[in-house]
Amino acid sequence: MTAETSSKSRVRHTAAKKVTLAHVAKAAGVSQATVSMVLNGREGVSFADETIAAVFAAAESLGYRGARRATGCANVPSVLVVAPNVTNPYYSTVIQAMQQAAALKGYATSIYTTYRSLESELAALRLARNMGMAGIIFAMLAHPEEVLEKADRKLPMVVIGDRRQDLNVDTVELNNYDAGSLIARHMHDLGHQHLAYISTTLDQANPIRMQRLQGLRDTFAQLCPQGSVLVKSRDISPETELENLQIEHIVGLELTRKCLDDKKITAFVAVNDMVAYGVIDAVRGAGFTIPGDYSVCGFDNIFPSGFAGVALTTVEHYMRDKGRNALEILHNKISGAASDRNITRVEYSHKLITRTSTAAPRAGG
Repeated sequence: MTAETSSKSRVRHTAAKKVTLAHVAKAAGVSQATVSMVLNGREGVSFADETIAAVFAAAESLGYRGARRATGCANVPSVLVVAPNVTNPYYSTVIQAMQQAAALKGYATSIYTTYRSLESELAALRLARNMGMAGIIFAMLAHPEEVLEKADRKLPMVVIGDRRQDLNVDTVELNNYDAGSLIARHMHDLGHQHLAYISTTLDQANPIRMQRLQGLRDTFAQLCPQGSVLVKSRDISPETELENLQIEHIVGLELTRKCLDDKKITAFVAVNDMVAYGVIDAVRGAGFTIPGDYSVCGFDNIFPSGFAGVALTTVEHYMRDKGRNALEILHNKISGAASDRNITRVEYSHKLITRTSTAAPRAGG
């Protein structure tokens, strides 16, 4: 009896032992400094997806709950904003609008970039939970099913993305199918019959890109049965996006060069404005003019698109408004002003911003 009691006592003592960074580091096979930076979301430092996943898995299995930092900001509620990158002005503009709205509501914000990695998106959810964040905003719609299935229902969440009725989460959205349709009508009205659609990765993990293409294709086929939409895309891995800040421009540049030998094409539609800038450079670099020889159109209406040297026709995506709305919806959930059981969906109407990069096709085109 004595030995059995002693054994149970030792088991209870071991189970109650405080789990430290050292324990997590040993289990994950990394240094304590790495564990600290991963769990605390240290800015300016990035780790491989495998390292992030290993640290969070070890922390969860050991039951590690890091102590809150003793700072003057300890009582300030924080919101985690998740974006694929901050190099594209679309995301930096959305994030800036969120931060401005958050400051007015008394929230601090932390930014977590995923480079479209599913593991990083899941790690962001764990980080928000482990750090006691008040809520989380996804500035993009990627891997939605996997991420949302693992989301903690007690953690308020808002997603900015495409119109999706099947997602049971608060969303700020724009119908990207209709946006693609809008560009198809614009190109048809100008007289174009043969288009090229230039895009980064096209797959089901990137539904917004797919919806833009589908809207363009379907509508153009209805309006111009004798016409065509040539699709050129390049798959971009999370590692490539992380390592190359200009990857979207490069994709636009390289894929457009491959299209210029096709004399039927008179217009290019880029998946977003950043890719469109690469299209513009490829066309001009080959000695052609815009819009004299080729028309170019994008999506998003990021701020450089209005510069005189660019003057890109594009679709307005209301970045600042969407960022502010997302934060306001999240605040209502956090504060209890909106019920956890109610789903809020805010949908913006698309709008074509016509500039001088599009015009009637060249003679003979």
